[in-house]
Amino acid sequence: MQTTELRELVTAPGDFASVYFDASHDTEDSDHATQLRWQEIRAALDGQGADRSTVEELEQAILTGAKPVGSAGRALIASAGRVLLDTWLAVPPTTPVVRWSSLPYLLPLAAQNVPPVAYVVVIMDQVGADLRGYSARGELAGRATVDGPAEVVDALSHLADELRAQLIVIAAEAKARAELRERLPERLLEIAVDTRPGAQAEGIDEAALETEVRLIAEDYARAAQQTWVDRFAAELARDSGLAVQGLEAVTAALREARVETVVVTDELAGDRALWTAGGLEQVAVQAEGPVDTMRRRADEALPAAAAVSGAGLVMSGRHLELIDGVGALLRY
Repeated sequence: MQTTELRELVTAPGDFASVYFDASHDTEDSDHATQLRWQEIRAALDGQGADRSTVEELEQAILTGAKPVGSAGRALIASAGRVLLDTWLAVPPTTPVVRWSSLPYLLPLAAQNVPPVAYVVVIMDQVGADLRGYSARGELAGRATVDGPAEVVDALSHLADELRAQLIVIAAEAKARAELRERLPERLLEIAVDTRPGAQAEGIDEAALETEVRLIAEDYARAAQQTWVDRFAAELARDSGLAVQGLEAVTAALREARVETVVVTDELAGDRALWTAGGLEQVAVQAEGPVDTMRRRADEALPAAAAVSGAGLVMSGRHLELIDGVGALLRY
């Protein structure tokens, strides 16, 4: 998970309510089920001492806000009477996660977050192509319609370079797809993926194509995230000095702004204490010196430190055994 966009969130003043719950809207009594879930969430927040204005804003967002289509989870983080983050989760939590704390609880978000990628969709026939470029935020950021094989390659190269695309999705019938692949430069061919059934530019099912492209982009992004874990594991096994494990080593690297990606497993003991002084990146296993320090939960302090220092955050499964359930891939 890229954490830079969360920097303002973790440094916002006040305590935070972090809420994760099943927001599915796939039965006739879904609205009633949401009401019941909210009552459970509110009772937990009240019991943990959340302030009234923050609870009321969460109630407004959850009960009157947008509803998903089908099964979905929802994550909300609020502070000082404002909802700071409200996003859907692909997999609904089995039980609600509700926390009122001095820092937002980001690990459940990281566990489901797929790093966004910029990509270009090529809808092509024997005559020409419609090119659609999407930013990492999933927004349409460029579009072109071109005729002729050479012109298609030129326009595609320009759009891919402009967006720094990490993926090209080709929707075309077999012959046009093969001809395009023959003309693509190696750097674009390496990131090109075909839609499963292929598609024709005329009479294309736009909704079906949009769904398939989204799934392809998500699969690619998940694979890209796993490469970070694989890279970390390889560096750790190689003993290259570019990967460390354990809270003491990871917090030391965060203080020195050397961390590229923090890797967390399910074995991290969240209630383990860490200490921060000054900025949140000044995180340590022990409180040291005369400087004022604050005791934090490890599962809140580590993601916050990653966010303010510009490091990424990746959740890995139990198959990766790390000291204290945490490691870091270093920049140098």
